[in-house]
Amino acid sequence: GYCLSFLPRLSILSAIYNYDSRGEQELSLQVGDTVHILETFEGWYRGYTLRDKSRKGIFPASYIHLKEAKVEGTGQQEIVIPGDLPLVLELGATLREWAQIWYKLYVNNKTTLFRGVQQMAYSLIEYRSQIVSGTLPKDDLVELRKKVTAKIDYGNRILGLDLVVRDDAGNTLDPDCTSTVSLFRAFETASRSIDDRIQEEKTRLQNLEMRRQSLFSTVHTYSLFVNLKNFVCNIGEDAELLMSLYDPDQSEFISENFLVRWDSMGMPKEIEKLNNLPALFTDLSSSDLIRPRLFLVCQIIRVGSMELKEGKKHTGGLRRPFGVAVMDITDIAHGKADDEEKQHFIPFQQIAMETYIRQRQLIISPLLPSRVIGENEPLTAVFNKVINTREVNHKGQGLFVTLKLLPGDLSQVRKDYPHFVDRTTAIVRKMGFPEIILPGYVRNDIYVTLLQGEFDRGKKTSPKNVEVMLSVLDNDGNLMEKAIFPGAGYDGITEYKSVIYYQVKQPSWNETVKVTIPIEDVGRCHLRVMFRHRSSQDSRDKSEKPFGMAFVRLMKGDGTTLRDGRHDLIVYKVDAKKSEDAKTYLTLPGSWAEVEEKERQTGKNYNHSGVIPLTKDSFQIGTLTCSTKLTQNGTVLTKVLNYYVGHADEPVLTERLYSALKALKYLFRFIVQSRVLYLRYHSRDLPSSYIRIHLRDNISLFTK
Repeated sequence: GYCLSFLPRLSILSAIYNYDSRGEQELSLQVGDTVHILETFEGWYRGYTLRDKSRKGIFPASYIHLKEAKVEGTGQQEIVIPGDLPLVLELGATLREWAQIWYKLYVNNKTTLFRGVQQMAYSLIEYRSQIVSGTLPKDDLVELRKKVTAKIDYGNRILGLDLVVRDDAGNTLDPDCTSTVSLFRAFETASRSIDDRIQEEKTRLQNLEMRRQSLFSTVHTYSLFVNLKNFVCNIGEDAELLMSLYDPDQSEFISENFLVRWDSMGMPKEIEKLNNLPALFTDLSSSDLIRPRLFLVCQIIRVGSMELKEGKKHTGGLRRPFGVAVMDITDIAHGKADDEEKQHFIPFQQIAMETYIRQRQLIISPLLPSRVIGENEPLTAVFNKVINTREVNHKGQGLFVTLKLLPGDLSQVRKDYPHFVDRTTAIVRKMGFPEIILPGYVRNDIYVTLLQGEFDRGKKTSPKNVEVMLSVLDNDGNLMEKAIFPGAGYDGITEYKSVIYYQVKQPSWNETVKVTIPIEDVGRCHLRVMFRHRSSQDSRDKSEKPFGMAFVRLMKGDGTTLRDGRHDLIVYKVDAKKSEDAKTYLTLPGSWAEVEEKERQTGKNYNHSGVIPLTKDSFQIGTLTCSTKLTQNGTVLTKVLNYYVGHADEPVLTERLYSALKALKYLFRFIVQSRVLYLRYHSRDLPSSYIRIHLRDNISLFTK
């Protein structure tokens, strides 16, 4: 059932994604396959691969990248010669040769050499990507050429392969144009250089291992210094970069976000930080660092219109998913790699726009959307795919960073490494406590994660473009100013707006922010979440009002803070007056867990008859409290006191409670009188206001 037109001119292209055929008419592809195109039709090609010319079939055009090449000979003598640089061709040939040996090393269980070849291969792939991108200045290209040839020669030697003889510029010597004596001398020089390199590498690894063993045996807290040097990506709109530490095996973030804002011209918002955006990830314990895998992940958010390059009549300022970048830092965390001068390139994986996917879906088939990373996939799911597949078509786009593992907590690092940590360095906290909490360690952070929701489309023909707006309010409905921190490096904001996923009924955000408010205000504050549909048309968007509201108290009635974990919130309909009146909606349950607790206490089913109606929507958040003051577990004494107060009308308990309060009265009277006498004797010249302040401070310490 395919209608294919004839392509008069032979084309030579290369596969950039794996493609599994689903029928006899289709052709399976592997990344790197060179294919001949015989015919084409609206998003489909028909042809064959060079590795199996007898097998012809069709495959999606979006999986193919055009490469310049020339063809010599015909029929069985036909040879395809890519038009790449000689060094790029050598890299490809080397990687193919190493891949076969790499497989044998795995089968023979030679783990150490297997991992060594793996790391070298990843480095060569990274180098090749930088060369092919064509964005490197001439000086950088010359320097990179030296690194590439040194890496190839070193790898060939430890694998027992032939040594490639080169000239001073790194080019392979042609034996037909070079004398035998010159070849021999060049071979001797190259062989001696590689032997020296192998010895240096052994010494370096031994020193690193000794340093790692001594470091992990004597230090309990660590910090990871990350310096973002550059972000090469053509977005055309403002962007936000959110970098954090991530454990893919546990699917959990270890740290909060390091936030960097990028402008539409491809520069940092703070231009004075160009090529120098440092951050220190603190409070890392040895258990954090010895995880089997640890990644530095970066989520890139585009801030602009619903779709790129829309006109002035379209809504602006929308946060939209754009892409991810991930880097395996396991060796750095384990102390096996240590080179703060080295710039690491983290390739950028852009997600496909949803409109593009739908257009391709009409042309290609239902097969393609399952293999293309779309904008409606949560960014966390995207970087999990990239971590697991390592398939990144970055086209030279990505981040350049330097990293260094430092022993000690924040104060120790500031003392020992003042050249790393200054006033411009963003301090990125761990989402949890260090292994050892030292005296004076004070913290009061509540991490809130917008997890997911399900929203009824209502009268609309398609699902809503839901934006979540998070804010912190007190019991009177007053906003707590600048209490929300999307990431380290910037001041707090009063209202946080989520990423918008286009026409998704069940969006999954997984966005984490930090809520920081004074300890004395936690008991009278709550989180309020508003939901709003955002239209791509500015005129329509202005008329869109919030359609739902949810809330959750930060502290429960027994004086304990909101428990860590997942919370299924009740979504109420938005009424212009009642839903914004905190005193009204705070009389209602905020989560379904509260409803279950009330049903358990009363023994009756909950029947909502509140002043604010419910919706059919659902919404979940996650919370994590990192506080040296707040607790999530009510102590036995607190429970006993609450019990006595709640049953104070019972004669026996009344007498006991009265005796306890009477003893407390005498205790306070003794404290006050003793401090007054002490201050009168030792501070005769001080004003009476000083005595009142001193007494107030003593009593406040007593009540904490």
